[in-house]
Amino acid sequence: MRYIIGSDKYHVVGNWNGIWKAQAPHKACHLLWRLCRGCLPTRYRLLRRVECTLNCLVCDEEIEDELHIFFRCAVARDSWSATGLSSVLHNATYQQINAMDRIFAVCSNESSDTVGRVSMLLWCIWHNLHKLQSNNVSRTTKAGLVRWEKPALDWVKRNVDIAFVSGSGRTSVGLCFCDNSDHFMAGMTQ
Repeated sequence: MRYIIGSDKYHVVGNWNGIWKAQAPHKACHLLWRLCRGCLPTRYRLLRRVECTLNCLVCDEEIEDELHIFFRCAVARDSWSATGLSSVLHNATYQQINAMDRIFAVCSNESSDTVGRVSMLLWCIWHNLHKLQSNNVSRTTKAGLVRWEKPALDWVKRNVDIAFVSGSGRTSVGLCFCDNSDHFMAGMTQ
């Protein structure tokens, strides 16, 4: 396994330890890892396999690649400012030509706390982009298909999970109630 990973074909030089030592949830570090391995499904990447438009879903002005989504899109730049990280975004040390090199430079030059804040910001940008895309898809689905939709104002969403313990004759149920903003209201198990 080490031979395969270490081979020129699969090896990517960079500060991988800086990514995994970031003071952030695993999901955010995993996003950085995927970004640096070149396996985020941006429209630019997807076009190689499926038919889709290239322009950014948010601004519709540039090609949606990693550099645009996380660093160049106006909404992303506003997010960097809102989180107090615009000094990192505009730092001359981090103006590399691709997103991977920018991430590795940040990991090499910033504290694990700052890298964690950057990784959470990038995760939020990615997560919100996917929410926007799924909302766009649900509006264009064919009539007759049933899709989950966010509840209207003053309505409550209920999630239910049921388990059957094989051979014991026992079952359990869990319920979770959330408001239209997806904030937890109540729960129950039995």
